Amino acid sequence: MKELDYGKEYKYAHDYENNFVKQEYLPKELKNSRFWEAQSNPAEAKMYELMKKLWGDKK
Repeated sequence: MKELDYGKEYKYAHDYENNFVKQEYLPKELKNSRFWEAQSNPAEAKMYELMKKLWGDKK
């Protein structure tokens, strides 16, 4: 697989500040799909704010 450049663009999150790197891992067909919606409770509101901080306005 290495000879085929498999994973060449992969960024290992633990090599970056706060163990986070903006990188898409899903296939293009799933781009912009939403898999989680924050519910109206304090824990999920906090998670939502963190996701906004990390990803910006990405939907």
